[in-house]
Amino acid sequence: MRPHSLKEAIERILLVREEERIAIAEFLDEFYLHYGHTEQLQAMIDAPPPVSGRQPLDAYVGAIGEYRARRWGLIIPFWVEAESRFLDTPVFADDLQLMKPILLRDSPIAFRRRLIFTEAEPLRRGRFPDLVSSTK
Repeated sequence: MRPHSLKEAIERILLVREEERIAIAEFLDEFYLHYGHTEQLQAMIDAPPPVSGRQPLDAYVGAIGEYRARRWGLIIPFWVEAESRFLDTPVFADDLQLMKPILLRDSPIAFRRRLIFTEAEPLRRGRFPDLVSSTK
């Protein structure tokens, strides 16, 4: 069963020791299943996920919450602004030196302001809504 909120996904990481990438991917899949249902999407990011005390995970979770809100026209949850949701040292999604300028350019603001540098659509999944055809 997929996590029904970002909070639940992080609880799985901390309490059940589920792999970070799996818990977050399953949350994203569940989130995209509810595309078009604003109230459900908002509820999925509103509850503050626990702080793990591990970086860059805590900052990444903050970026996910803020990015979900910005990307899907939701209200940005208050918890994403906590000091624990930001890094002091930059992290690049890919350690290839030649990619750094591209990641610096393409990283969405929710990630960039936390010093996390990634691709332009970092939370894309197989269930990612086809926004092009849905606007026609």
